[in-house]
Amino acid sequence: MKASLRILLILVVGSVPVRASLGDGVSSVSADQNVLQGQIRTEAHAGYDLQQITTPDGTVVREFVSPQGIVFGISWQGHRIPNLRQLLGSYVTQLEQGQRTHVVPRRAVLIQADDFVFSSVGHLRFFRGRAYVPSLVPSNVTVEVIQ
Repeated sequence: MKASLRILLILVVGSVPVRASLGDGVSSVSADQNVLQGQIRTEAHAGYDLQQITTPDGTVVREFVSPQGIVFGISWQGHRIPNLRQLLGSYVTQLEQGQRTHVVPRRAVLIQADDFVFSSVGHLRFFRGRAYVPSLVPSNVTVEVIQ
C-alpha cells in the first residue's frame, strides 16, 4: 500500500519546476494562473482575499490571501488533481514526507504536521482537497473558510 501511495504522489506532484504559492506572496497566484491556463477571479472577504482560478476543464483552484499578501491556504475541486508541486511550492516536501494521519486507499489522504495541513479526497473524475499553513491564517479567519 505504501508503494502505491508513493507512486500516486509522484504522479500527482509531477516534475514541473516549482514556482511556489502556498506561503508565498500574492504575486505567485499569477504564476499558478499561467501554469493552470485558467481564468482568475478575485473576491474580497473579511480578513482575506480569495483568488479563484478556473481551468479550461472546469477544475477550480482557490487561493486564500492574507491582508499581508501571503497565500495561507489553497483548495481545489474538479475532474483532476491540479499540479500540487506548483500550488504547494516549498510545502510539497511536507506533503511528500508527511506522516499520513488518515489514509483510505485510493480515496482520501490527511496529513497534519506542526505547521502544515493537507487533505485530499476523490475518485474517478472528481477530486477535492485543501492545504493550509495554520501559522499564516489570519487571527480573525477560521480554517473552515478554506474549501
